[in-house]
Amino acid sequence: MILFFIYVVLSSLGLILFKLGSKDLNVVFQQQLFSFSMSWIVLAGIFCYLASFLLWLVIVNKSELSYIYPLSIACINIAILVGSHFILNEAIGIKELVGTGVIIIGIILMKI
Repeated sequence: MILFFIYVVLSSLGLILFKLGSKDLNVVFQQQLFSFSMSWIVLAGIFCYLASFLLWLVIVNKSELSYIYPLSIACINIAILVGSHFILNEAIGIKELVGTGVIIIGIILMKI
């Protein structure tokens, strides 16, 4: 279970870091030349997301996919909602709260 928690944190953090660093992302195509630059924030996001992928391989190997996959998507969605609110200053409205409640009900129903 601790691996799963770390997976959710790394995956969510990776996506939030991608969003944070995306304003500094620069891709240029000029006469068959390709230029690409990114910030350290995007690189940190890539590292987190890569680490989460490697953890996912271990988790899938030890768990039932039909249970762990929906659970991971639900937990990551909730973690991104909360992280985006605190880190990216995104608003959480009534629709997001209701959606989170539905996700939590779904997780509870899966465990019954």
